[in-house]
Amino acid sequence: MKKAAITFLFAFIISVNLLAQSTKDSATKYLVSIKGDTIRFSKNEITFIRVEIESEFPGGTAAWVKYLNENLQYPNKAVRKNIQGTVVLQFIVCTDGSICDLEAIGGPDILKEAALKAFKNTPNWIPAVQDGRKVKSYKKQPITFKIQ
Repeated sequence: MKKAAITFLFAFIISVNLLAQSTKDSATKYLVSIKGDTIRFSKNEITFIRVEIESEFPGGTAAWVKYLNENLQYPNKAVRKNIQGTVVLQFIVCTDGSICDLEAIGGPDILKEAALKAFKNTPNWIPAVQDGRKVKSYKKQPITFKIQ
């Protein structure tokens, strides 16, 4: 009986330790500094949620609208069914301006697909700046689909 209890206790300690390690490594942590910067820590990388200078599409808003007009296709099925709405895309702009972790977090599914397809070919963005250096930052971009 004593040997079984010790074996169980040993197995329990090992499993709890492994579970604690895997949970700790995958956890996301947030840090808010005195200056109000908010940082998200994940997998040993830092991605800023709030920055001094936001990331932006090269050429600004006018260039972004032009890019969307040239690359965004309103799905024929959505036009036939009179589906309209706003798709919200969430992504990270990396320090080199590339886009990663792109996902559609709001809007009708058929429009989400169209927005994601157009966005996957976007040129590199101008990265965010924090304390005078380029940093990774989260970005949300709404795209409104409206039938004229």
